[in-house]
Amino acid sequence: MKKIFFMLCLSLATFNAFAGQLKPGGDELPLIYVDPITDPFDDHGRGSIEIPNVTHDGYTLYFWDAVEFSVNIKEEDGNGGEQVVFTTVVPASQTTVNLPTTLSGTYTIEVIRGNQTFAGVLEL
Repeated sequence: MKKIFFMLCLSLATFNAFAGQLKPGGDELPLIYVDPITDPFDDHGRGSIEIPNVTHDGYTLYFWDAVEFSVNIKEEDGNGGEQVVFTTVVPASQTTVNLPTTLSGTYTIEVIRGNQTFAGVLEL
């Protein structure tokens, strides 16, 4: 399952790079909606769910949506599970988050907005 998720994220990143739709502030961080909710119209009206716009440049994440997010950075543990190595809340008035420079490698990033969870692969 993780391999399929990783390949999907890489495919999305490649598509976005060729589409030329990168925003200022670094490379677009492709996210997918991963947390289905019971009622598809709950908490977001009758429209489709909008994936947050996030870019990254090195150890800085840039948020382009003016809403509050929670961010979790996870890595695989030795038992096939994941553990959170960094977490923060990004208020609607904040547009950047600086990640710890001690992180290095491939991580899963979760961006949580209300009861909606989006995930992607973050290379540091």
